[in-house]
Amino acid sequence: MRLRRAVLCAAALLPTLLLPAVIVADTIAITGGRIHTMAAAGVIEHGTVLIRDDRIVAVGADVAVPAGASIVEARGAAVTPGIFNAYTQLGLVENEDVSSTMDHASTNPNFSAGFDVQYGVNAYSTLIPIVRLRGVTRAAIFPIATRSLFAGQGALIKLDSSNDTVFGTRATLFVELGAQGAQLAGGARGAAWQTLHAALDRASAGGASKEDADAMALRAAVTGSSRLVAHVERAADILNALELRRRYPQLRLILLGASEGWMVAGRIAAAKVPVIVDSLANLPLDFETMAATQENAARLAQAGVLVAITPIYRFHAATPHNAGLVTQYAGNAVAHGMPWAEALKAITLNPAVMFGVADRLGSIEPGKSADLVVWSGDPLQLDARPEAVLIAGQRQPMVSRQTKLRDRYRLPQGATPFQYRR
Repeated sequence: MRLRRAVLCAAALLPTLLLPAVIVADTIAITGGRIHTMAAAGVIEHGTVLIRDDRIVAVGADVAVPAGASIVEARGAAVTPGIFNAYTQLGLVENEDVSSTMDHASTNPNFSAGFDVQYGVNAYSTLIPIVRLRGVTRAAIFPIATRSLFAGQGALIKLDSSNDTVFGTRATLFVELGAQGAQLAGGARGAAWQTLHAALDRASAGGASKEDADAMALRAAVTGSSRLVAHVERAADILNALELRRRYPQLRLILLGASEGWMVAGRIAAAKVPVIVDSLANLPLDFETMAATQENAARLAQAGVLVAITPIYRFHAATPHNAGLVTQYAGNAVAHGMPWAEALKAITLNPAVMFGVADRLGSIEPGKSADLVVWSGDPLQLDARPEAVLIAGQRQPMVSRQTKLRDRYRLPQGATPFQYRR
């Protein structure tokens, strides 16, 4: 009898078991903010951003908030897309004085262009939470050149606390040109350009074996399936780089540095080549940056160039310890002539456009990934800080190793002597 009842119960439950599982969406509403959408809607005063799971589902001044939604009250504060650092070694370098923590360069004689940084990303880097606390939610990470002008392939990462960090693999191929590239190619710029042309010509001529990592990387760049990021500073080198677009029509070129870019801004704009600049570069530190000026970003943008702003460390290793200073650098661009909205775009939407992910990142629009920051003040001012950071719809912990140490040792507590506290 008991067996018969069990069978009947199981039979009764079977239709229910076969039904698709009901998924309850996680809904968050950011309310009452000054929303800088970076899209056609412009700035929305006292607006609401409605998020379901990892996506933005509604943006506006009259968005209905469903019952049960988690509320983030902005109270008139600025709400922006997550900040996108366009050039860094975050996740690849922990301590620049400890070689075992540095995975941003390779001297392996078996490949150069084929070196792929994605395998060296440390999702548990203590620097990622520190940078995230400055509002940075995404970054493009790069290798640096050591023995060849081809440094290798970069990746795109997100800075959330899930440790599922890399979301774009083999996104770029980095090539070092200019003075440093000349040294790597034999001591002359002509050798660097001839080396580059020869390599791209071979890649254009035919397919590449999966066993040849360099050939695969070069083939991806010359056919446009990845982007070629070229470090150049002086105006003459920039013009040589622009010729690559004519010679290889499918090439997706991005210029890095371009300290003298303002001198040939019209040519860069006409070629529709985006540029990543350091807005604080204003000194002739060498002969290829003689015309450097802090107005470079503003002049390039005014000419119609798509500009991204980020710290670029001298000798072109963007120290990850500075990766969170993107907003400060954008603010300095405003101080030197760039419109405020353009400067914000240069650290949000523009990098997303450059790296081909603007369909899901860089602006606050329905359907896009919910990467959002609520600020305590003007996000481009030094005294502003994020009140809330969301990456792919998840609120991020507002703590880092630094804040934990601060809280632990700020004031002695309890009866136990300070030196014996755990």
